[in-house]
Amino acid sequence: MEKTHFDLNFKNLLEIDINGGTDLDTDKEKANWAKLSRGISTITPSAADTTDATPYWDGEGFIDTEVTGKNITFALSGHRVMGDPAQDYVASHFLDIGDKLRTLARWTDPAGNVVESVATLTSIVPFGGAANVKQTFSFTLALNGKPQYTPASTGEVTPPANTQSTGVNGGVKLSGQ
Repeated sequence: MEKTHFDLNFKNLLEIDINGGTDLDTDKEKANWAKLSRGISTITPSAADTTDATPYWDGEGFIDTEVTGKNITFALSGHRVMGDPAQDYVASHFLDIGDKLRTLARWTDPAGNVVESVATLTSIVPFGGAANVKQTFSFTLALNGKPQYTPASTGEVTPPANTQSTGVNGGVKLSGQ
């Protein structure tokens, strides 16, 4: 019997541009990427779907559901580590609104597939908790628009719609189909 391989979550790399770049075409080359890892205990990705559920006559009363949009987010939480470049950057935007909360984000899965996007920092919690415990830290990274996807094997940037939905050893292939 073949041994089952499970990747551990820490093998996913999530980074933000602490220069605050907001354009993948012009700002990515001069981005100052900082890892979102120190003090972070959980990262929960989500792809909230917008759907159209329409009953058609040929469905005999049953509904046909179509995904028409996505809102991809990463919810991060853990403990505040003062001096960590990524955490300091996020915490410094606690009072900001609008475009000041936008930056570049990059996710690299364990297989080396890369997803890049402009993102917005939301729901920033720079500290909190009881008086005698480590400070908490959390925020949500919300991707804006369609992200760029670079498969590990080619190094070429392609949109998610051009990939297959089959898994690969040590990671996933993302599907926009």
